[in-house]
Amino acid sequence: MHRELYDLYATDDVVVVELSLNGTHQGPLALPNGTIPATGKKMSAPCCDVFRLQDGKVLSFNCYTAATIMLGQLGVLPNLQVAFAK
Repeated sequence: MHRELYDLYATDDVVVVELSLNGTHQGPLALPNGTIPATGKKMSAPCCDVFRLQDGKVLSFNCYTAATIMLGQLGVLPNLQVAFAK
């Protein structure tokens, strides 16, 4: 997977990055409700990263991914429960 950066915003000690997560689903994808085995499908999901800094160091990092878009591109959204590996 690679990340394509679109925009970067910085205010005080907060940095926000707009990007997309791109790649081919070739291995297991662990999610809170189970694991989705590799589908072999390509994905390009919008994402937003938020960094909170303190004294020039990263205090926290959160990544917000458009999961419904990603799961739709992987072809598992219509029947998500069946897509999870047992």
